[in-house]
Amino acid sequence: MPSCSNTAFRVAGTLFLALFFVLTALSASAQDGGVRLKTVVIDAGHGGHDPGAISKSSKLSEKQINLDLALRLGARIEKEFPDVKVVYTRKTDKFVELAERGNIANHNHADLFISIHVNSAKSTAASGTETFVMGTDKSQSNMEVCKRENSVILLEDDYTTTYEGFDPDNPESYIIFNLMQNAHFEQSIAFASLVQEQFVKNGPIKKSRGVRQAPLMVLWRTTMPSVLVEVGFLSNSSDRTVMNQSANRQKIADDLFRAFSAFKKGYDSGVSATVAPAPEPEKPKVDTPAAGPHFEIQILASSKKLKDGSSELKGEKQYSCRFINGMYKYSVGNFATKEEANRRLPEVRKKFPGAFVIAVD
Repeated sequence: MPSCSNTAFRVAGTLFLALFFVLTALSASAQDGGVRLKTVVIDAGHGGHDPGAISKSSKLSEKQINLDLALRLGARIEKEFPDVKVVYTRKTDKFVELAERGNIANHNHADLFISIHVNSAKSTAASGTETFVMGTDKSQSNMEVCKRENSVILLEDDYTTTYEGFDPDNPESYIIFNLMQNAHFEQSIAFASLVQEQFVKNGPIKKSRGVRQAPLMVLWRTTMPSVLVEVGFLSNSSDRTVMNQSANRQKIADDLFRAFSAFKKGYDSGVSATVAPAPEPEKPKVDTPAAGPHFEIQILASSKKLKDGSSELKGEKQYSCRFINGMYKYSVGNFATKEEANRRLPEVRKKFPGAFVIAVD
């Protein structure tokens, strides 16, 4: 077990690398000057000597399903959106390290990262779809997924160096995730919500386990909106039967495409594309000026309410704050039309590179 001081040095180094990747990506985006979704990276989980989950008969493996879905989704995007660059972490049955999957997305300056997986559980009764975003929720069910997906690093050479001593079976290792902040959390949640919405409406597996947060290594260093989709349980006979059929896999790929299409529409227009949030019980009181339907520019979101003069507000004094889905969301401006907000957006992004337009009722 490494000492606390050594762990601190490794964590500091990791944070520096993550910050470097974030600044590089944001700089490239700023230089480009556009807000269009231009590049998507599709990650077929597992592969090669890492089969992922395996059916009881050993005739069906997760890596096969993941790759088939990734190729189907990519083909649909390439056909319907020829201006979008589709990058695959793998197009064949080969092993790709978890760190490299994120690196591929970062190096290609991706605007969206979609990691496709199939779930498995000790209980054969567990079934349904769920979509994860990077977070620190370590509930028992989430940790089961984390340990299974993160344990892939044990198949890599010198993984203790690559992942700074991270041990997927050691709960103490997950403390490093508490030091990371996902600048694209809001957009990741938006896309994840769209995925689950499509699964419920159109998917062959109707049961939804919802959108969840978990400290997943494959999402850790990505510098763009990122999700990990679990399309069903290979350990469940009903889900397995569905996923074993080519026609159903096409339906799942089509669901993912429809979510991508909706997300891209919102991304390109500068308006967050997400489903309506559920009512929040006992909302903390926040200072939000009353206003009718209009548009604002969201500059950041925080799990805690920021004090006036906070460094995260970067000197901004005229702003609105709303508490939605467990997050304090800060926005500026009051525009009658989306066009007016979009004209102001480039100026706001000089101070808040991740800013985007929102519709306010």
